[in-house]
Amino acid sequence: MLSAFGMDGDEIFAAMSRAHSLVTDEETVRGMGEFTNACPAADKRKADAVRGTSEWLAGAGTASMIYMYRDDPSALNSWAALLDRVLTQPPCYRDLADWWLFFSALEAETGFQLERCTSRKGEQGLTAHLLEALATQGKAWSEVIAPAVARNGATLAISDIDLQVGGGEQVTGGDFGLILDFDGRMVQPGARREVEERRIIPLIFQAKRYARPTASVSQANKLRGPQLNLLAANDCASAYIFYENLGDQETPLPPLVKPAESVRSPTTTDVLEDSIDFATYLLRAATNPAAAPRARSPDDALRMIFSKALPSDLSALVVVSSDPTATNRYRSSWSMLQHMLRHHGSEGEEVHEQN
Repeated sequence: MLSAFGMDGDEIFAAMSRAHSLVTDEETVRGMGEFTNACPAADKRKADAVRGTSEWLAGAGTASMIYMYRDDPSALNSWAALLDRVLTQPPCYRDLADWWLFFSALEAETGFQLERCTSRKGEQGLTAHLLEALATQGKAWSEVIAPAVARNGATLAISDIDLQVGGGEQVTGGDFGLILDFDGRMVQPGARREVEERRIIPLIFQAKRYARPTASVSQANKLRGPQLNLLAANDCASAYIFYENLGDQETPLPPLVKPAESVRSPTTTDVLEDSIDFATYLLRAATNPAAAPRARSPDDALRMIFSKALPSDLSALVVVSSDPTATNRYRSSWSMLQHMLRHHGSEGEEVHEQN
């Protein structure tokens, strides 16, 4: 099994059992169920998101999908079936980093949903809690597959790049950037290719609190126009992330992500329309180039994020990686980019709410 999957039988069983334990946990079921109950189309939408490409599937994953289809074609639209028979199974993934990413984000978003969104907080505080939970769960889930991580010389880590280094301004919003950088170290030995396996995916999120089912998206910059237009024009995948923190729901929805291009009004949007949860969004972004453009290098990833955003627009920049050197490389690239931005100047940054 080591030569095929990069894990032995005991390691696969331990990882699979931990993943099954999470998706069948009462709190996780409650959290996912809230989205399904509020939006009956949610489960099929999430299933479509992970089935948008087969590139992330290893041979075992492709076989599982085929068997599911043969047994019951409708099972491919069942989120519960995909979780049970594909997503929880490490051998189904070409790159084990994707398995780690999904379950780190799923546990993080569930704790955030049920523990943090139940009391009123500002968007910056909510974003800080979500990213803190993601980093914590990243460490925990890396430990689940620690032998495979060590065997491949990888470091599965979620680290913060300090945007205030070098005199940057402290921001008060909750918007953030996130870069997925997987260098191929965790690709199954039996699925490796001759070509470069590195994937660098820069993402940018505009955070909004809301009361179900509608969120305001009316923020604008006096010089650069509506925030929606800025997001949609970005070179990287850009989306709103919605935190249900203004209503009186006993169980809030999970953090929901809606691509900027799916928001059609410059003032409000239906949060449940065309959105998926944060963990599923990250998995789709990591595995489907059509959903999230790739960068060529760390420098290029930062350029894509800041092609329309200013450093003062973001409260955080997080790197999710399998490369032990990734954090230092991004910190170095950020310092260089910040130096260039200071010397080239920037537009006015005043943001206001449209009436």
